[in-house]
Amino acid sequence: MTNLPADADSDISHSQRIMLSFTEAAQVETALAPLIEPAEKSRLWLDNERAPLYTVSAYAFNQMNVASGCIASLEQMMVRETEREVSLTANPFGAYTLVRGAFDAAATALWLLEPESGTLRIKRRIQLARDEAEKRESFLETMGKPSDKDERKARLKDAAEHARLGSWNPEQHKLPSMTRILQQLERLHDGSANFPWLAAWQLSSGHTHGKQWAQISSHVVQELEGTRTELGGTHAQLGLHYGLFALVLSEAVQMLEEAAVRYVVLAGGPPQT
Repeated sequence: MTNLPADADSDISHSQRIMLSFTEAAQVETALAPLIEPAEKSRLWLDNERAPLYTVSAYAFNQMNVASGCIASLEQMMVRETEREVSLTANPFGAYTLVRGAFDAAATALWLLEPESGTLRIKRRIQLARDEAEKRESFLETMGKPSDKDERKARLKDAAEHARLGSWNPEQHKLPSMTRILQQLERLHDGSANFPWLAAWQLSSGHTHGKQWAQISSHVVQELEGTRTELGGTHAQLGLHYGLFALVLSEAVQMLEEAAVRYVVLAGGPPQT
């Protein structure tokens, strides 16, 4: 059992860092708003011309909105404001789930946008479309409703042909796992905090799925007096460790910022020659 102590001064510092992350995420959303449609002749505009059924820009923009929306929801959940003060509070079960959602969406956007090759961006967009369709089909089957697998396969094939992808077959290229995506993206990470994106996502995922290893590893753990047994068992109260949470949240925001910067580069004007 790991006990991570906290004091009033450090909690204030961590709270300020969390509030800064909320501000930075909101700034990303504001900065992106004018570019919901890529500039004519920009690289994303050219991608969309090649793949009009599965546009790269719209999917990436949506994923970044999801990420910033998760962080905005977290802010609404945590911030308590009165006439005299602003404070933060969080139940230990729930906050990391929204960070996990932000990581998933921001990583998807960055993975889609990061290639220099427009052809590779379009291939990744079609991989995402296949994954979306397969998950929808699974849902429909669970609900006892018919799905349209054959139509989906034909659509993806037509999209690949329209984009002039040659012999590349969407049915032979599944979407990588989020673990693999984050491993690929780590080279873009400013790792000054020595907290890999994959590790931050794994911790957030552990909390999302209610795993005790995540709770015990990262929460403040306070043993309840009088509950220890002869065999060494005990009851404990868990609380959010604001310092570690601030770090994990800042990593999710950094990934969102990386995706947004890349989107602006690709959507803001014709490629430089």
